[in-house]
Amino acid sequence: MAADFSLVMGDPIGVIVGIILIICGIIALIAAKGLLVETDDDLKYTVFARLEILGILDVLSVLILVLIGQAALGIVYFILAPFATHAIAKGHFRGEQGEQ
Repeated sequence: MAADFSLVMGDPIGVIVGIILIICGIIALIAAKGLLVETDDDLKYTVFARLEILGILDVLSVLILVLIGQAALGIVYFILAPFATHAIAKGHFRGEQGEQ
């Protein structure tokens, strides 16, 4: 069941939730710019840097899920997302280094 909140001036909780959602949106846009930017440097571990940026987006999405009343889904996502990120990073590292 979703939380019922409204963004009206008389409701301080709704205003606070609205401000937090706007801040999360701005941070998500900044993180997306970091993902899309092409660097001139030949960075060996670019994938790992981009996975760090995606970690920021994971935390933002968990916060948003909790704010809109989906706390159980947010907790499950908070637990499962690092496993997926670790699997991607390990697969990329093993692919570059060869099986050890």
